[in-house]
Amino acid sequence: MTMPWRFSMSLATVFLAATSSLSFAQGPMPTSHGWAPPPGSQAMMPACPPGGMSPGYGPACPPGQGSYIGGGPQLVQRDIFYDDDAPIDLIIRETIRRSWVRVEYLHWNIQDPGNKLLGAKMATVDPRQPFQAFDPGNLPRLGVNAYVPDTADASFDDLPAMRLTVGAPTEWGAFEADIWATMTSSTSQRFDPVVDPATATTFIPAISMTVNGALSDTAMILFDNGYEAELRSGMWGAQLNWVGNPETPQNTLALSPVIGLKYVKFQESLRISGSDLATATNPRISSKANNNVVGPQVGFRASLNSKWMSLGIEPKVMFAINRHQDTVRASQVFDVANPDVMDRNEDTDFAPGFNIPSYAKLHLGENFSLFAGYELLWLTNVTRATENIVYDSPAIATDPSQIGLKKHREEVLAHGFMIGGEFRFR
Repeated sequence: MTMPWRFSMSLATVFLAATSSLSFAQGPMPTSHGWAPPPGSQAMMPACPPGGMSPGYGPACPPGQGSYIGGGPQLVQRDIFYDDDAPIDLIIRETIRRSWVRVEYLHWNIQDPGNKLLGAKMATVDPRQPFQAFDPGNLPRLGVNAYVPDTADASFDDLPAMRLTVGAPTEWGAFEADIWATMTSSTSQRFDPVVDPATATTFIPAISMTVNGALSDTAMILFDNGYEAELRSGMWGAQLNWVGNPETPQNTLALSPVIGLKYVKFQESLRISGSDLATATNPRISSKANNNVVGPQVGFRASLNSKWMSLGIEPKVMFAINRHQDTVRASQVFDVANPDVMDRNEDTDFAPGFNIPSYAKLHLGENFSLFAGYELLWLTNVTRATENIVYDSPAIATDPSQIGLKKHREEVLAHGFMIGGEFRFR
């Protein structure tokens, strides 16, 4: 996760620089509950109120000091944030004073690939059940039955992840930016030869193949000395949102529009490897899917706020594109002398998505809240490593392999809970 967290520092720097020009050195925000409502959907006051008082807080400006008529900088007393610096420094520091940071631990599940066959369909037999093994050239391997593994046991559940979110209010709403990343999940299956003592039959894993696109019962890659399939999956992403001022600022239920830009990177890889002593080969097949989903999003935030607790939900629709790069490689298929093959494709698809986090905040003080929630992320038109492979072979085993890419798109659901803390610089 070095890349995502390195990016987070840059994102935070750009974010603060962008919002500093929109923020003003104002007095604290008015509220009917004291300090409680979170800053994510509140804006700064346009200026110090008459008499230097703000409802619910007391003095909003230092005694005897208000704001200049005409929008000049507010005069404030020196403290750890203010000095005799230029007005732009005061603006930046006031932005920081009203900013907030949230750190969350995420526990997510990425939709598993399902029961996908790691090979091609066969003409007359069920590839998941033992069948007669054939060597290249349609030669039966005596006393040996084969079977094709699948991904039924592959799972991408219980992935730990982290998210860092920063926010700052302005006169017209609040800007929020976050970056998050899951740990890469890895699941592997290993199959070794098994001998049935009653029949002296050996059962070995295989990869079933088509022949020039036609189904076959005799085209296959055999592994009489062990087979391993490893599947890896992971996500990370970032977003920048503007959360408007509440449409119902005086009500307990606050509704705010949300407009922003979201990016999600979804990567997956499959590696099949093993060896076959009978043909003196070490077949290898690998597939990689690299999805880059990015686009604008729009939604709303609905929240119930009190002095001690806030409840909220934030559905957003993403109008995104997916710029994806997919690669399939193969080596030592049928014959050790066969050249390695690689098929690569880069394409762009329209890929709308949906994101709906829900949360609860327990306000422990003016500056700190505990945060917990559940989130769902739905992506469409993404590619997956298990579905990208064409398991095809030529009619003559010594010809170059025809293993390659196929066009396949599907939906992916990621979801899970989060827990963390929010600190407000007030």
